[in-house]
Amino acid sequence: MKKRTDILFLLPSLAGFLTFFIVPFFYSFTYAFTENAFTKKFVGFDNFAALFGNDFFRLAMKNTGKFTLCAVPLTMVLSILIALLIVRYAAKLPFVKSAFFLPVILPSATIVMLWQAYVSDAVPPFSSLLLIYLWKYGGLNVMLILTALTGMSKDMLDAAKIDGAGLLRTTWHVTLPNIAPTLFFTFILSVVNSLKIFRESFLLYTNYPDESVYMLQNYLNNHFQKLNYQNISTAAIFFAVIVYTVVAVVFVAEKKWSEQIW
Repeated sequence: MKKRTDILFLLPSLAGFLTFFIVPFFYSFTYAFTENAFTKKFVGFDNFAALFGNDFFRLAMKNTGKFTLCAVPLTMVLSILIALLIVRYAAKLPFVKSAFFLPVILPSATIVMLWQAYVSDAVPPFSSLLLIYLWKYGGLNVMLILTALTGMSKDMLDAAKIDGAGLLRTTWHVTLPNIAPTLFFTFILSVVNSLKIFRESFLLYTNYPDESVYMLQNYLNNHFQKLNYQNISTAAIFFAVIVYTVVAVVFVAEKKWSEQIW
């Protein structure tokens, strides 16, 4: 009876996810392999060839990849270091945790307004988005890692100290491996959040920003306004394949790492 009740409660959410995400995504394959919405003539991979030949798409992919490669590792390293420092020196100071989490709940418009008033003119566009990303989303990573650290068994840490392991060796060989699932989830969340920086980019620089911050979302948004469904569907499919591949590789790496530990 409980299982049936749980399924009934999940049905509205699953129906919405299926209707507004899964079905449109698979329907976009129709646009990606046809000439247009009217003739629906099958054109094979012509849309992909046209997409890869587009200078603005290549620029958008380069900037998006550059931003993600810079932002995600940086926020992961900083989040881990901050979480370790809080656990070690400020675990009983709740206002410290609140200070890191506060930017997460601030609206993007508020952050952009503050940034434009005090920082924007002195910092290049790419660095501005990177700093906003670290400030806004780093706190969420810190809270997730903190939760994993405080939930760890102290016996393993005590055993490592008895065996003569120092702080760095204990952190690398005991602490981090034991919170590997949380680190994996935090990494995926960081990648997703790096793609959401378009909100701040749009508010700061509108539809046509500086070339250094012309992201894939700018490209998709501009072509959506032109009703170029073939182009945006092709770009979305290509980018989805890249993201899913990265997630699959990281998932396999995390699984092998966990198997070596446990």
